[in-house]
Formats: sequence, structure tokens, C-alpha cells
Amino acid sequence: MTEQHRPRRAAHGVTTLLFDVLGTVVDVEGSIRALAGPLLLQAGVAAERIPRLLGRWQAHMGALIAAVREGDRPWATYQQLRRAALAAAVAEAELAPLAAPDLDAVAAVIRRSRPWPEAAGALRALGRSFRLVALSDGDFALLVDLAAAGGLAWHGVLSGQFVRTYKPDPAVYRLALDLLAIAPARAMLVAAHPFDLRAAAAHGLATAYIARPGAARPPADDAFTLHAADFTDLARQLRGAA
Repeated sequence: MTEQHRPRRAAHGVTTLLFDVLGTVVDVEGSIRALAGPLLLQAGVAAERIPRLLGRWQAHMGALIAAVREGDRPWATYQQLRRAALAAAVAEAELAPLAAPDLDAVAAVIRRSRPWPEAAGALRALGRSFRLVALSDGDFALLVDLAAAGGLAWHGVLSGQFVRTYKPDPAVYRLALDLLAIAPARAMLVAAHPFDLRAAAAHGLATAYIARPGAARPPADDAFTLHAADFTDLARQLRGAA
């Protein structure tokens, strides 16, 4: 561990692990490339245009989530935003409009996102020592589907849908603390997204950064409680802290 990534404080006293799901537990980008690509080809999108279209889709998704969170756009579910972002990406790319069934099918591939290779097994092991709760921007139904398909052994599932906003809105973190009736110091957010971890830390939660491929890396001045290569490494570090 480098000096700039030295832990902010020990993880002693943590009893509940809150997990970001999309990107942290499941490989969203890799799954979408694998699953959406063939559907877009079938819908008539040229193969060489698909990678850029997927990048535009993700950019539009981030902008729509921010607009909802900031009150500039009415509340919409995560799945509704995914479809709207895809339609906007297609239009921006100056492609022929996709038929509604094709938009629906491509937007829905996120429901089949694959867990990262070690995730399911590591969660089962961590669940013997901690309460494990999903805390995600994904819709509740999406999170249930991902758990069922991927063997994700949650003790509970919480969605920003419950408070009609998206992270890093403080309401999402308060939702978890209030419904679980837990003090912030007893909870740790596990995420591959530095912005998510910073917001959790501002509420007094411990934080664990997971270095997933393709995800943003934290700058040197981010001081999270733990930095881990994956969930297996996280479990090892938590055993050491205990």
C-alpha cells in the first residue's frame, strides 16, 4: 500500500457492509459490451460504430442521473433512464432510429450483468462475519434479478428508488442508516467509485475502495479506510482488522 493510500482509520467496530452493486459487484461495462453488441448488430448498427455508441450511452446515462438528482428532471427509474439514454445516444450518433422493441431489448441487458469472478464466493464468506446489504442506484427489481442470477448472498437490498434519488444524494446513505438502525461508525461502504465513497465518508461511514478494471481511480488525496484489489482481498484485510 502506497503512502498516499494509507487507510484513513481502522475498520474496527464495523458490523455491516453496504455494497455498491453496479460496477462494484457486477461487471456492468463488460456485460453490456458482450450482451448489447450482438443485439445492436441485429438491429442494423454497423459493428465499427458500436463501441462509440456504447460510450455515448454511458455518458448520457450519467448526465440523466445527475439531472434527476439535482431536480432538473422529474424522477424516473434507473431502467427508464437507461432506455432514454440509449435513445439519446443513438440520435447523437446520427444512426437510424432503433425500433422500440430493439431499444427495450438493448436497455434490458443490464439485468443480465455478470458478477465479477470472485464476488459471489467472497460475499458468502463475508456474510459469516458481517451483515451484507446492497445499496445501489439500480431499481429494486434489477437488484433482485442480479442477486438471483449471480448467487449474491445479500442479507438485504436497498435502492435509491426507495427515496427517489441517486447517489451521492445524502438521502441514499441516510436511507441505509435509518432502515438498518445503525450508527455510521458501524457501517462500511464498499465501492469502486470514489465519488460514492467520499459521500459515505462525509456521513461518518467507513469506506473500502475496490479497484475494478475500467473504473475511476481515486486521486492521491482520497483517504479511504481500506483499499482492496477485489472482495477476496477485502475479506483478508477485514479479518486482519478484526
